[in-house]
Amino acid sequence: MLAAAAAQVAWRWAASGLASAPDTWTAGEVIEGPFSLRTVVADDGARELHRTVVLRPDEWDPSLLWRTTVDIVQRGEVVDVGVCVEQDMRHHRIPPSPLQPPLVSLLQELVGRGARAGGQRVAFVPQAVVGPGGVEDFVNKVLIDRERRLPVLLFTNLKEQDGSYPEDAGDPSLAARELCGLAHVYVIPRTEDTHRLTRRLGMLSAYDGAVRIYWPRFHLGDPPPRHPLHLRQRLNKASGPAIVRRIIEAGARSYRPPDGTAALLAVHARERERQRVEQEVAALQDDTARATVLRDSLYRALDENVRLEQEIEALRDQLQHAMQRAEELETRATALRGRPEEAEVSLDLAGEAVAKPAVAPETTP
Repeated sequence: MLAAAAAQVAWRWAASGLASAPDTWTAGEVIEGPFSLRTVVADDGARELHRTVVLRPDEWDPSLLWRTTVDIVQRGEVVDVGVCVEQDMRHHRIPPSPLQPPLVSLLQELVGRGARAGGQRVAFVPQAVVGPGGVEDFVNKVLIDRERRLPVLLFTNLKEQDGSYPEDAGDPSLAARELCGLAHVYVIPRTEDTHRLTRRLGMLSAYDGAVRIYWPRFHLGDPPPRHPLHLRQRLNKASGPAIVRRIIEAGARSYRPPDGTAALLAVHARERERQRVEQEVAALQDDTARATVLRDSLYRALDENVRLEQEIEALRDQLQHAMQRAEELETRATALRGRPEEAEVSLDLAGEAVAKPAVAPETTP
């Protein structure tokens, strides 16, 4: 019943404000003006899918429509939840944030029920890193965890005052709320702990009000520019939103629905098509007409199989090209790492490359 319970959570969120929606989750469709709610349930014996698709206008700008898809897949005692947010483009506009308060409330309830990303709990508030044990756990159990799926956004305190963070970096509590399910937000409130982190990570550390993003698959030997560092001296009033936007865009590009979603949707579509053909055949009295319906259905299935095979072949070619390109880039990156005399390149918040001049080696007379 885990999938049904999670589906009920999604249903209460999605049906909020719809007068004609039933009180409990049910497969079907509800439409009220610009609102629409569609649900699908599928089961292949080993897995179960509950999909909820909501189309609703933006609370502040009704001309914007949001399509939110919540996929819940249960395998044994594990329930995977995927939330995808898309803008229904009626005109070209980019709103300030893709997370509306209704969606945040859904994520908050899932977090309250113990949601995880990989092996780590998802939090709705920033997590503090305090003391020698806290720094070691942060490095060993969070940063270098090979199963970590989400980036880590780290805020460090100002060296002048413990527990204080630069205003231009944004509020860590607000960032944790907006990035719930997209990133793990941590804070280091004491200067002595930033010193411990620096002794542990070296150039991959952060201190004195700096903010750093640690992407998944972090390694202690990574080059520092791979994990963006935003220094206190370079922060401005646009820095906080820019950092959050960067993580949101990375999450949108890397999103994948829960494993098994596509297969279960295919099972649902096949069952629906089978029922349609059976009903159409049963309504006919003439054997010739029945044979015609069955033949037409067979031809449609053959055409669909051919189309899918062509798409799979095209995707296979694209994947092979992407893998070759990745190997080329990795070879270039490996070659560049072996040249310490070259300038280190980092990205500022505007996305422009900034080259740091190389330091000339000291000479001994």
